[in-house]
This record gives sequence, C-alpha cells and structure tokens, in this order.
Amino acid sequence: MHKLIRYHFLLLALVVSLTTYAQKKTYSPFSRYGIGELNTAGYGQNAGMANTGIGVRTNEHLNFMNPASYSAIDTMSFFFETGVTAHSQTFETAGGDEQYNNIDFSYFAMGFPISKNVHTSLGLRPYSNAGYEFEFSDGTSLNRAIGTGNISAAYAGLSIRPLPNLSLGLHAIYLFGNIRHTNFIEFIDDEAAYKYGIQNELHASDFIFDFGAQYTHQISETEKITAGLTFRPQSPVNGDFQRTVAKGSQYAEDGKLFTANYVIPEASDTSNISSFDLASSIGLGISYQRNENLTIAADYVLSNWGDVTFPDGYTKTTNSSHFSAGAQFIPNLRSRNYLARMRYRAGIKYGNQYIQINDNELNNFGITFGIGLPHNRSKTSINLAFEYGTITPTGDLDIDETYGKITLNFTFHELWFRQWKFD
Repeated sequence: MHKLIRYHFLLLALVVSLTTYAQKKTYSPFSRYGIGELNTAGYGQNAGMANTGIGVRTNEHLNFMNPASYSAIDTMSFFFETGVTAHSQTFETAGGDEQYNNIDFSYFAMGFPISKNVHTSLGLRPYSNAGYEFEFSDGTSLNRAIGTGNISAAYAGLSIRPLPNLSLGLHAIYLFGNIRHTNFIEFIDDEAAYKYGIQNELHASDFIFDFGAQYTHQISETEKITAGLTFRPQSPVNGDFQRTVAKGSQYAEDGKLFTANYVIPEASDTSNISSFDLASSIGLGISYQRNENLTIAADYVLSNWGDVTFPDGYTKTTNSSHFSAGAQFIPNLRSRNYLARMRYRAGIKYGNQYIQINDNELNNFGITFGIGLPHNRSKTSINLAFEYGTITPTGDLDIDETYGKITLNFTFHELWFRQWKFD
C-alpha cells in the first residue's frame, strides 16, 4: 500500500509540473535582452545550498550541477525528481515600484545505474525565458515593450567511474523553443497616424554539450574532500532569427504586431542562420564531507559571454562570474527523533549577469535556506528551499529588483534492481 501511495504522489507531482510548465516564469525587464533570463538553479538539495554542487557527491539526490556526480548513485537505486517554484519580484524605480507573483515548473528528472561504474540521468528543465511588459512616454509618443517565450532543455547525462576516486561526466542537451521581443510606438496627439512595431523572434533547435569531472580524496575514516570541474565550449545554436518591422492601425491579440500588417521590407529580415552562440564556461567546485552529518561546498563559475554577439543588434554582453557557498547539516541520520534526521541547509551567492545595459552590469546577491524532510528512513524526501536576493545595476540605471523564491522539490527513490527471494 505504501508503494501505491508513493506512486500517486509521484504522478501528482509530475502533473503539477507539466501543467505549470507553459506559464510565464519571469516579469523582469532585464529579460528583454539576448535569450532572456537564464535558469541556473540546481535541484532540491542544491537549491537550499545557493545552487552549489560542482564538487558535491551524494547518493540521496540527483545533482545536475555536474554530470560526473551521477556515479554516486548506488547500483540498485532509481530516482525520480520534480519541483515547482513560487516567486515574487519587486522592481523599484524613481517613479515607484511594481510587484509580481507567479508559480511555475522547475524541472523533472530521473537517474539510475546502467552498470556498476556507469550511471545516467534524463530530464527536462527551462533554460531561459522572457516575460515582461512595460511602457513609457516622452509626451508626444508612447512606447511599449513586450517579451514572451522560453527556451527549454531536454538532457541526457552519462557518468562513468574509470578509477575508484575519479568520475567523468557528460550532458547532451537539446535546446528548443523561441523568444519573442516586441516594441511598439504610437503618436499620442494624432489618432489617425499609423502605429509602428518591431518584432524580433529567436528560434532555437540544437544540441550542446557539458563536460564534468570529480575526484574524491579520503582524508580519514570519517572525512573526505571532493574537487569538481565543469566545462562547456562556446557552442553555436542553430535555428532562425526573424525581424519584422511593420505599421498598422490596430494591435493584434495573437502576439503578432497588427491585425493588418503593412510590412516595411527594407527594415525587416528573415534569416536561417546560427541564431546565437552560448558562451564558453568553466566551473570549479570543492566540498568537504564529515560522515553523513556535514557537507560544506563552494563553487566558482566563469562564463565568457563577452565573446558572444546576438543578431538583434542591441544586446550588449559581458563576461559573467558567480561564486556560491553552501552547507548541509544532519544532526543524527539514525536517530528516532524526526527533527534529528531532517536536512538543514543554507547558502550564499554573488555574481553578475551576462547582459550589459547602458554600460551597467547587473550584480546579483542572494541567500538561501532549506530543509529536507525524509520519508521514514528512506531516500524519498520532500525538500523546501527559500531564496531572497537582489539584482542591482553598477551605474545609474534607474531600476532595482528584489526577489524571493520558494522551491518545493519531490525526490522519489526506489530499489528497482533488487530481486526478492520471497513474496
């Protein structure tokens, strides 16, 4: 009966994830540029530790932050994980502030061993998204900007362990989806004048690859250190980019420009090109683990976005770097006291985003807290993580973002490969 209940919870979690997948995932005007707001979040355990995980090895969760980590799964385990995130965003300018709230799909993934030294993980997660709508006026004209769409990532990960202390990993990631940025201008004092619009659509459909490695050194019987490395080469993503410039009298309701478009061909462009590049990236991570009680980890990631040019003509990029550190503490894994078996997590992160607006870089600071709620003494668990942070321009750009996120993660564990002698 308890297995049937767990399967019902698993099905419910999957349905919730899929039904929220198509909803808007950000309201940030910063997602107006490039491929929108990047999703760098990890899974349940990582989220509570400020998304730290390049050097983390665990047999209790899937760790997407480094594909080499999948070999930590024991040889009889099957994991299924999924999650949803509720978030609040507040944007402050000299003219006031606006607040938005939403709940959306985080990911779903599964992981299991292929053989003793070969493990795999499969999953689907958002890669980036755009979602904003704002307007401003100079007294004679009204300007509106609207952004929608997302790029998703379906991935297959493979981890091998050629030596007892060394693991190597690979992610094959298929990116698909589209991002649409639309700008309108209309003349306030002349109702008969045409309205003008520019729409940039970026479609993606291609594979990219991530590589990872982890090496574990046993300090003593109760202590060990794991060093991790991840690398992504600069990767062209094929698809197409389309720019449409048009004029009309009435706005369309289907995401297009106008109900009757008068396209201005000399200003429009439809190209079947390599739409954009993804920046090369290298990440370093280290973790310290004492028994099963304490894990302390830190990551540093550098991405060369300054070498990337987008076809929209107005996105400016800059190299981005991110530092994060986190910890997990379990008072007593084998205690009869449930509070002593719970996982307590916390973390801190700091870095800058990949876009540059009017020579302003966007700095991101955040703190996280999380708890893991185990089911009895199994590896099945519910994980909660809370993140509070700010995105602040370095110069005189008149907008700041304050955000809060609550992530709910379900981790389901089964011993699929065990054979029973008695029924």
